[in-house]
Amino acid sequence: MSISSTPSSSSTTWRFKQVYVEIPPSPLHSHHRASLPILPSRLSFNHKENTPLKASITKQADAQPIKRKSEPSDAQPPSKKPKVGEDANMAQASELINCHQCKVKRPPSDILQCTFTICRNPTKPHRCSTKYCRNCLRKHYNEALDTITTTTQGHKEPGHADAAYIFKCPKCRGQCNCWKCRHKHASNTEPTSAKGVILKETQKQPKPKVNDKPTGTGSAQKHVERVPKPIVIPDISWVKIPTLLSLKDAEDRIFIREFFLRFSGMRGMSITKAQLEELECIGGMPPENESEKEGYSRWVTEICVRSLVLSLIGALAAEEDSSATLSMKNAMKDIRSSGVNMSKIWVILSSLRTALGRPEKPLEAELLEVDSDAESSEDRIILEFPDPSPPPANTNARSTRTRSTTADALTVVHTAQMIPVILGLIETVLESHAVRVELEEGTKAGREKFRESRDCLKLENESWDALKKSLEEAQVPDPSKIKIARLTHKSRAQAVESAAKVIASSYLPRFTQLGSDPGGRTYWALTPGVYDREYASEYITSRLPQAPKSKKARNRKFRQQKDQASRKALQEWSWFLAVWGNHPSNEATGDKAQWWGFWDPVEIHKLADWVSVVNGLKTNGSVEATAASRSSEGLKNLVKGITEYATVLEWRIQGEDD
Repeated sequence: MSISSTPSSSSTTWRFKQVYVEIPPSPLHSHHRASLPILPSRLSFNHKENTPLKASITKQADAQPIKRKSEPSDAQPPSKKPKVGEDANMAQASELINCHQCKVKRPPSDILQCTFTICRNPTKPHRCSTKYCRNCLRKHYNEALDTITTTTQGHKEPGHADAAYIFKCPKCRGQCNCWKCRHKHASNTEPTSAKGVILKETQKQPKPKVNDKPTGTGSAQKHVERVPKPIVIPDISWVKIPTLLSLKDAEDRIFIREFFLRFSGMRGMSITKAQLEELECIGGMPPENESEKEGYSRWVTEICVRSLVLSLIGALAAEEDSSATLSMKNAMKDIRSSGVNMSKIWVILSSLRTALGRPEKPLEAELLEVDSDAESSEDRIILEFPDPSPPPANTNARSTRTRSTTADALTVVHTAQMIPVILGLIETVLESHAVRVELEEGTKAGREKFRESRDCLKLENESWDALKKSLEEAQVPDPSKIKIARLTHKSRAQAVESAAKVIASSYLPRFTQLGSDPGGRTYWALTPGVYDREYASEYITSRLPQAPKSKKARNRKFRQQKDQASRKALQEWSWFLAVWGNHPSNEATGDKAQWWGFWDPVEIHKLADWVSVVNGLKTNGSVEATAASRSSEGLKNLVKGITEYATVLEWRIQGEDD
């Protein structure tokens, strides 16, 4: 029996022909290598890679086509049977879903489709087809795919299609930041849904926040403008100064204090440092009882007033070289012998004013323009000053004690009553030649001190350069040491500059207020006291080459006493910044103006920022400053003066350096 005639053998032969068996060729027959078919790769999904099998078979001239019994017709080309596992791979590739954000195909388990219903046609609503992958949801929108599916599983919500979860995609929310959606938003188009339907007003894309940064790249970023950061008005604390002084009364006392600090070293002056320190209390001490509130605010002691009067008359007598010199010296002797009786001192001054006042011209001499007095005003100084202020209405004390030879003598029971008299004497001294000489010598001394401070700052910079070079050239440079050394250098350089500014106040030609703001408030920053000036001068001199540092215990003790409690009391006006005017919240109400104090350097810096922001000097670029603010140099100088005063005050309250 032949194998081909039996049915069983025929079926066996058919199954055998459908299997490809790769038999190693014999080394004795080389022509067998070309006759073997080229099998397709198991890792390929592309049908084009299987074409070499067909080509290799058709190119064989001696190979006969194998006829299969199951083929219905010979006209149909033989179809290639795919390999094992190829159908599964192709099916898996066809199930991958494209992500709307990254355009990458992902498996269905990593894709989340929107469930929001789009009502393009009210009669036929359909589900949004936009899909986002797991990575894009987490990276661009900070949303977790698993959290969305688990928390909304089995829930139903109006406006959403029936699904296993509820998810409204960023595109339907108007928050999609893919390139295509950003391009639409940049061209000022309305945010649309997945099918191009314009969303409602509440679904538009929100405005970008200040700190938001575009996540993509490309030309779309050019259209995203950064919102400027709004400027916040500093919150400062306005503290009332415990005084009842008006602006005029405080200005008079400030003027007296600054004059004696500037010209206390002039020839003929006999005021002590302790008495100069008394002038620091411009507003005086708070009133002890209700009766004092109706009278004058406290000022300096009677001894200090007597020293002020003697110093002014002594400065005039030292310059005078005429018959008036003897009258001034006699008046000084009488004032010293009068003790501290203000009424007696005024009687002596009144007599001196009568003797050295401007002589009256007779009518004939006035018509002929000829002075009857042989001694002209150029030969001697003419004393002209007003009377003291009247005493309080409820004051009767010491009236019998103060009666003098003149029946109409004015009773002086308060030191503040003598302020007009002292101001008149100061005006006379300012017109003297001695003051002009003192100003010229002060200018020369100020230049010398400025040169010393500049040399001191130069030495500090050179010392820092050498130290920085040595730290950087070390085998293992320590960044922390370099940073600490740099901060120390900046602190020392700032201390030298602050000391130079304190010294410069000793040679000022005149003293004025810092300025005023559009709200009507005036700002006053008194110059440092005599002890601070001496310490600043020694601070600069001790840092020059071959100049030992002074170790005066008195200066060191005095500077350490200026602690926070004493400065917070707002008694010594050179240790805080004074402001006269209304509180910012009461500008429109027209309340009575009063004095405010800022003793903390941090608060003073904030005050400078407040003036800048409120008056339009500091803007964020989005709001243009007003024309008045741009052209006002006075406001800029005011802010600069407040800032410099705060910096110098920080150095003054530090105390002596080791």
